[in-house]
Parts: sequence; structure tokens; C-alpha cells
Amino acid sequence: MVAQPKIFLTRKGLHWFGSGHPWIFSSDIDKKETDAPGVVAVVGPDTQFLAQALYSPHSKIGLRILSYKPEAVDAVWWKNKIARSIQKRQRLSIASNAKRFVFGEADGLPSLIVDGYAGIVVVQILSAGLETCKSFILDALQEALSPSGILEKNDVAVRDLEKLPRINAVAQGEVPATVVIREGTLEFVVDPWKGQKTGAFLDQRDNRFLAGQLATGMALDVFSYNGWFACHMAEKSDTVICVESSEEAAESIRNNARRNGAQHKIKVIVANAFDFLKAQEEDRQHFDTINLDPPAFIKSAKEKEGGYRGYKEINLRAMKLLNPAGILSSASCSQAFTSPEFEMMLADAAIDTHTALQILYRRGAAPDHPSLVTFPESNYLKCFFCHVS
Repeated sequence: MVAQPKIFLTRKGLHWFGSGHPWIFSSDIDKKETDAPGVVAVVGPDTQFLAQALYSPHSKIGLRILSYKPEAVDAVWWKNKIARSIQKRQRLSIASNAKRFVFGEADGLPSLIVDGYAGIVVVQILSAGLETCKSFILDALQEALSPSGILEKNDVAVRDLEKLPRINAVAQGEVPATVVIREGTLEFVVDPWKGQKTGAFLDQRDNRFLAGQLATGMALDVFSYNGWFACHMAEKSDTVICVESSEEAAESIRNNARRNGAQHKIKVIVANAFDFLKAQEEDRQHFDTINLDPPAFIKSAKEKEGGYRGYKEINLRAMKLLNPAGILSSASCSQAFTSPEFEMMLADAAIDTHTALQILYRRGAAPDHPSLVTFPESNYLKCFFCHVS
């Protein structure tokens, strides 16, 4: 094993390291033997070896833990680690050919995201330290999955903080403009080049299945994006009204509805969700099922107060719009907004609307998005299914 440059922690950093959290912040670094990104040895104040980590010299997250052993982090290490992450998914009953193969820190592969879409692999490398290992990662994915193409979708803002260029390019093979994937009995079109995240929101898969089972009557899908929730809900509902602010996304909803034979049930309205919900309340409209899947309203602790108001407003209006015995499915992907806080928000909205709200299911992300118990950031998604009495 080649000796790695050493990064020394402060006493405070050593205490934080003992929590098991896979990040060490730059403020907890005492001294260092390198200013270059890459794999380093993490050392305590008394020079004892602690771990090996990815080092990012320009990030507030200075170190991301890779291994607690003094082992060679080489091509073989990456091959074995990535293979184990993929094998973990193969043991799961995932009713789709679109799934997450690597979920960063939760899989012991910090700042690495790997999603598969029907034989296409999309990779995101989100730290400067990990960037130095890219060739190992791509080779490991090619060997483990034999994809027809690998897309390097590194066009995200977090790379700016790492002083890395934004890249959206084919790394290996060929990647088409769109891919058709299967989710349960339905088919959806994914745009890996321009779609949100790596092309789609795979974390909500199991919640979409449940929404489809519970939906009934006149249904409303707010923040519909590409209409995947709506297509599942259409299987048992009479009508699904989709609300989406983007005309491009609205056209995607229509295409997905036609692909699944639901065009006669799904109606798309291009509008601001807050304005639409308010107008429906003023018009005294009512629905039997409402799904709320908004973008993250809270991206940091300082946004919590405003984000809380946003979540409460849409949920409060949804409760007013629901018929007795209606079903409300409500989600938040804001990591800084915890599950207890989300439930408190629902309670506040229920009190203000004099609604008897019963929680039927408390759900998170699909199992190919596991959460690491010492990394609360991986437990970001909340999706509650509620009954309105």
C-alpha cells in the first residue's frame, strides 16, 4: 500500500469523528500534508490512524470517510465496493428496471451517485476527492453492469463549491436522448440528459405504488413534474388533475399518460401550485384524493421558518379541498425538515382547518435509497399517507 498524505484532526474533530458521521468539516482539520484533492489518511491529534477519506481542499466538508482500515484504496477496492453496493440492490424486490445502485455515504461511497435506467447508467461525482478516482469508478461500473452507455451527469451546483467544472457528457458507450423504463405495470420516458436529478425521482417509487392503490374518485396531483404519481393514481381514480408550472413538464405528463393509456383520465393544468390551490378553495371545489410532492422548500436551517409556512399552506389548503374519507399523500424531500417536524406541520394544518387527520402510513425513500443511521442526511424523504375524517 502506498502511504497516503496525512490530514490531522483537532481534538474537537476527533470527538466528532467518534460520532460515526462520515463527514469531517474543514474547521476540524488541524494540519495537513497535502493541498491536493484525493485519498488521504485521517490522523488524530496524537498521530493515531483513524481512517482513509476523500479530501476536498475547497469544501466546507473537508473529509469524507471511505474506510476505517489502513488498506489500499485502489482499482480493486473500488471494484469490490461498488459490486457489493450493486449486489445489495439485486437482493431487493424492486419492481422496476430503473433503480439506484449507489447512494453515496449511505453505501460507504461518499459523494457518489449511480442510477440505472434500463441498461443506461448515470453517474454523479460530487466532490473533488472523488473526482481523482473517476477512472476506477467507471471501470468498476462497466465490469459490474455492462451498460450500453454511461452518462457523466455532473452539471450540478455542488460541484461549484468543490471548484470542479460542470460536465454533462457520455463517459462510455452511447446514451440516447430518452430512455423508456418500466415501473410496476407502467412505462415512463426518462430524459437522462435534462431530467431532474439523474433523470427521474426514483426515491418515490414505492410511494407511487401506494398512491396508486389508495387513490379513488376525483384525484389531484400537485407539483406533478412528469406525472408518474398521476399515472399510478389513474389506475383506480376516475379523473386525475395534474398541476405543474412548467409547460415542458406538462407535455411530458401528457406523453406518459398516452403511453399508459390514461390520457382520457389525466388532465394537465399549467399553473402555480399555490395559486391553483387557493383558487380551488375559493371555488369550493373538492377532491377524493390529493397528492402533494413539492420540491424542497427548506434547503438549509435558515430557510426553515419560510419553508414551514410553505408546507403548511399547501397541506392546509389540501385538507380544505378533500371530501370526507378523502386520502392525502404529502411529501417533503427537505433533509433539514425532520419527520417529527413534518408531522407537527400536518398537525398544525389539521388544527387550523378543524380536520380529523389520521396518518395511515409514514413512509420514506424506496429501499434502493437506504439511510445510514449515523448519517441523518440520508434520511431526507418523508411521505405521509393520511385519511381525512
